[in-house]
Amino acid sequence: MSRNILYLTLSEINLSEEGIYSDLINELAECGYHVTVVQADSAQKVPKMLEEKDNKIRILRVFVGEIFRVNFIKKGINTLRIEPCFKRAIQKYLKNEKFDMILYATPPVTFSGVVAYCRKKFGCMSYLMLKDIFPQNAVDIRLFASGGLLHRFFQWKEKKLYQVSDMIGCMSQANLNYICNHNPQISREKIELFPNTINIKKLDEVIESASITQIEEIRKGFNIPVDRTVFVFGGNLGRPQAISYLLRVVKRLEDYPRAYFLFVGNGSEKSKVEKQLKDSPNGAFIDFVPPEEYHMLMHACDVGILSLDVRFTIPNYPSRILSYMAMSKPILACTDRNTDIRQLVESQAQCGFWNASDDENAFMSRVRSLCEDEELRMQCGDNGRLYLEQNFDVKYSVELIEKAISRKDKKNV
Repeated sequence: MSRNILYLTLSEINLSEEGIYSDLINELAECGYHVTVVQADSAQKVPKMLEEKDNKIRILRVFVGEIFRVNFIKKGINTLRIEPCFKRAIQKYLKNEKFDMILYATPPVTFSGVVAYCRKKFGCMSYLMLKDIFPQNAVDIRLFASGGLLHRFFQWKEKKLYQVSDMIGCMSQANLNYICNHNPQISREKIELFPNTINIKKLDEVIESASITQIEEIRKGFNIPVDRTVFVFGGNLGRPQAISYLLRVVKRLEDYPRAYFLFVGNGSEKSKVEKQLKDSPNGAFIDFVPPEEYHMLMHACDVGILSLDVRFTIPNYPSRILSYMAMSKPILACTDRNTDIRQLVESQAQCGFWNASDDENAFMSRVRSLCEDEELRMQCGDNGRLYLEQNFDVKYSVELIEKAISRKDKKNV
């Protein structure tokens, strides 16, 4: 029997690129599901339904205004527009549809109203993939004050979202424990582990095509030294990523000739990174590059860096670790003390090193260890790849979704 899933998201889903969300949607389609994606769009146009991938994936684009590259006030106004805009579009374009599940992720927490609307309208279950514990993460890094108006408003929206979610999938055990401990009103039966996963086979094809080019050739093309151990930080360069901490340790390692640091990406801290590394002897910044070039660049690096602000009290679990593990790169993680990334990296996968992101000396020591032991780097990389294959394949996510729908069906019998 064919299953129909309604997927709600703020972010644009590019089904031709790999990622935890696009991989999940594509895998659901491969397994026979019909997925309708309703996504926010900044382009001012009438919502349009697009057919994708053998008529198993449809995308409904809803104009809500720009959310990601605007000032705080405009972002707030447009965020509040999401629910009424989504409701109108769903009523207009999907009113005669039937769905087995509403699937969505945090951020944002402002989907509670539209989830409740869809849940009632379609008579189906709702599943929250909890990727971000907001607003506490914003309070942790002082984006707004604890107990203030904004904090209380978003806390209310957060509670509403948990309330209208039939199932809540958490990225890690620490994530799950945090939600249970801080939300005693939520039934433990509706919370489960739902780790980040990727389509490993698909990413392997991309990696294989990138691997055709010799590492030395790639490095020369990007003006990266060919005789150093290259540590790469790829992704969002924002305040949550403790960029200032990373820049401090890179500066302190300028006299250590074996290490080189590469920052690739965009974000609010981009100008800070660009300025410090402009004439740096041991680091460089590379702006946005197309996906094909990005994977070539990652292939040519030696160690993947994960970094999170030390002030976080909520256990984040960055998804970029999956691409590092897929490429068999050892991990150097510097984070807060609450996330269980440390357990993953040092104990479970044994794929690298961890230190708190306020301990500069520990980071520098681990850099030296990885630079001076190629066999250690190879072993950590191999360990990470094996652990990824055994625990983070997207097929596991589809299994969890199918089980959730089946449980709901049995309750309705």
